[in-house]
Amino acid sequence: MNWFKNNYREVTWIKSGLFRGYVSIIILFTGFLFANTPTADAIQDSLISRFSRIEDYTVNIKISIKMTGLRMPRKKIKLFYKAPDKVKIKSRGFAIVPKTGLGGSPGKFLNMLESINIAGNAMLNNRNQWLLTGTVIPDSMDIPIDGDNIPNIMMNLWVDSELWAITKAETIVDSQKVFQLVSEYTEVDGIFLPSKTTLSLGFKGLKNWSMQEPFSGPMSDRKFFNKVAKEAGINPDKKEFAGTVVMEFSKYKVNKGLDDDLFKK
Repeated sequence: MNWFKNNYREVTWIKSGLFRGYVSIIILFTGFLFANTPTADAIQDSLISRFSRIEDYTVNIKISIKMTGLRMPRKKIKLFYKAPDKVKIKSRGFAIVPKTGLGGSPGKFLNMLESINIAGNAMLNNRNQWLLTGTVIPDSMDIPIDGDNIPNIMMNLWVDSELWAITKAETIVDSQKVFQLVSEYTEVDGIFLPSKTTLSLGFKGLKNWSMQEPFSGPMSDRKFFNKVAKEAGINPDKKEFAGTVVMEFSKYKVNKGLDDDLFKK
């Protein structure tokens, strides 16, 4: 502190009185910014604390999938959640349901990261967001990874500074965007929960993945995603996203005391 005071006096002694005023304003403003910037740990604590107000909930979800090589009509499902990580899904007939984005727990993303840093803030949908970035633990990814050639996997998280909820997440593998999630929120009994979530899967990151239609033939019928895209007349090298999954949430019932037996198979 003494070093700072001595150097500050030296600067103001050299410059004019008018300039001294500008220097003081800049230093005060900079101090204000740093004082109001939370740490990465503080942001994580706020996310977990806000979500921990939810003991359980049920919600209806409409799922729409538009993806190369995959066809599924719009489906309606019912989701049951109970803290800390119990999830049950009921649907009529077959439905493809993504794991990511269900339940709404920020811990699912935070637990995937072995290091988390705050990269600053940004605006998203006219709302202030804190931007977190971190290195992903490879084993936490639901994608095939060669143990001898582990890629560099990064994740960016946008955290609404008022709602304390993750509004956007993206995963980048070796500089290629392979996944993006964007969520809108609604308030239910004083708690903010997703009203709409859009998942986008990247072409470039999926080009070496394989896939097959649900209930189709043996494993030999699997096709590489890149080939499926080209057969559909799409050049994956020129298109960023392979497809999207849109989930619309309605009729939440929060903290009604769901029985544990509901989640038993």
